[in-house]
Amino acid sequence: MASVSSAYLHSVLAFLNEQGIAITEIKCDIAQFSSERVAMQTYVDLLNYGAESSELSLFGFELGKCIQARDYGVLGYLVESCENLAQAIDVLRRFDALVADIGQTQLNVTDTFAHLDWQPLITDCKQMVLRNTTAWVATVRKILGETLSPHQVSFSFALSAQEIVQLKAWFKCEIITNANENRISFDRSLLALPFTSENKAIFLALVKLSETELSQKKLYQPELSQTIRNSNIKQQVTTLLSATSSLQGCDQKRIAEALFMSTRTLQRKLKAEQVSFSTMLEAERKSRIDNLLKHNTIAQTAYELGFMEQSSFTHACKKWFGITPLAYQKSLTNKNA
Repeated sequence: MASVSSAYLHSVLAFLNEQGIAITEIKCDIAQFSSERVAMQTYVDLLNYGAESSELSLFGFELGKCIQARDYGVLGYLVESCENLAQAIDVLRRFDALVADIGQTQLNVTDTFAHLDWQPLITDCKQMVLRNTTAWVATVRKILGETLSPHQVSFSFALSAQEIVQLKAWFKCEIITNANENRISFDRSLLALPFTSENKAIFLALVKLSETELSQKKLYQPELSQTIRNSNIKQQVTTLLSATSSLQGCDQKRIAEALFMSTRTLQRKLKAEQVSFSTMLEAERKSRIDNLLKHNTIAQTAYELGFMEQSSFTHACKKWFGITPLAYQKSLTNKNA
């Protein structure tokens, strides 16, 4: 069943509260709000309620402009160490079901433009599409500058003349309605722009709401969602550790936040499975060392494995192999000679 993380609903509720709108009359299954996963229809119903109660026909648009990184958890963790937008999109295509499986997406790149096309799993979801599209652009602007604009934004549904004017003024580009797809078109050069350590935290907001809620057709795997949901905490932590491109700054607190739980809760659940986070992190580091040392310096390898100091890396290497990182690197070179 198509579903989203309950964090999606809570972000909508927070926005409604800021608008002074009570939630007592919400026309959807409120009982689901306490669950880890919520049916997509419940999410859509809540968005529609927001539009009705606020009398904002572009409720999803207003909500998307207020996107916060805290709403997304796991996908932010998965992409925050990506080198650029292209890599982040690729990661999200493979792991989007960790947070949401509510649509199918396809990235098409031409000589000039890149196009993100999204086909939601249900048809009557104007507010959901508006929220996704707006949040994507809003977060990109936080990273690359407020003046950044798409080349064109297309929606598969009709919009009034007044709505089009409002959207055009904010997106600063042409707005197409009744299109064959929901599409964001942008300069393909954005795919290769590098992300620095200063904006990675902001970048996660981009992929968390937009690409998180999208899943590419060719790589879309509905069974992944069920597998992740049914997996134990150890399996989920393993998935997160293996998915990130760098282990720098990868600590227990970060993983816990990605799984929408406290550090203490994560510790308790891992202990129940007779494993600790430090043991799992060490195993992941050890599994990566050969490939990293073949292509990087000792210092670079230590950094990518998440060691704050090179001396700590040396200590770990001696523990694993009985020799220093330099000696181990030379052994790998001789092995491949």
